[in-house]
Amino acid sequence: MSDVPDVLKASYFFDMEKMEHPELFADATFVWEIVKGMQGTKVVDNVTRAKCGTVKNAGDASAATISGSVTVKVAADAKIGANVTISGDGGCVCIDEGADIRPGTMIIAGKNAVYIGKNAKIGPNAHIDAGKGSCCVSDGVTLRQGAYLRELSVIAAKATIGNSCEIKCAYIGPEAEVPHFNYVGDSVLGYKAHMGAGVKISNLKITPDPKKVNSVKVRYDGKVYDSGMRKFGVILGDKAQMGCNSVANPGTFVGKNVLIYTCSSVVGFIPENTIVKLRQKFEQSELKF
Repeated sequence: MSDVPDVLKASYFFDMEKMEHPELFADATFVWEIVKGMQGTKVVDNVTRAKCGTVKNAGDASAATISGSVTVKVAADAKIGANVTISGDGGCVCIDEGADIRPGTMIIAGKNAVYIGKNAKIGPNAHIDAGKGSCCVSDGVTLRQGAYLRELSVIAAKATIGNSCEIKCAYIGPEAEVPHFNYVGDSVLGYKAHMGAGVKISNLKITPDPKKVNSVKVRYDGKVYDSGMRKFGVILGDKAQMGCNSVANPGTFVGKNVLIYTCSSVVGFIPENTIVKLRQKFEQSELKF
């Protein structure tokens, strides 16, 4: 569409040559359509199963407790620690070369697919739940202790998902960091994007809609665009950073190299190379006993 503003296209937020899995972006006219495409089960499932097809099943999965009907493929030098559990209901779990699945990790495939890439480090006690949609974890990714990866999530190469972080239906770009007590849902993070501790992405429109459409609206340059999604979080551009305990409200667009200061609540469109500051007034008084 020739009438789509450049700042609402994926190329404004991301260096597309750095982004993995271009099929996730191929049909997106507006950048938020990446999320809309992922919310359908086919595109993420196709990406994940294609990666599973590259795994040479020459390794040993006997260290894991496997239950239900699930196909498990393990490359020759992958490692599976103690008390790892893998389950499914017709799905598949594929663990590629050099991956390290650490003790206590749980992987639930359901009817879907889970791919864990080369030299990825998972856990200990991480939880990957693909029961409602496939999950793809690329090469060199780290899921730290207690990370929770939910349906339709794609974690690109060398990204980090940290302690007690929850990811759902999101694309986390190459070398991006979501490292400490974060929630990211129905969103796209770019190359080397970073979230400080406690950053939360609000992804659900809760305000009433008189037309009962109740989808997130995108406002730019005096025009209103309907995303068609009730659940839509943030587009966070390459190398953008959100400071500790900040919040992105539904339908937030953050350009490349943006710095958002600690404890800020943001929404709408923030252009590239911008600093967003929250000013607070502090008062001091004498403490009397």
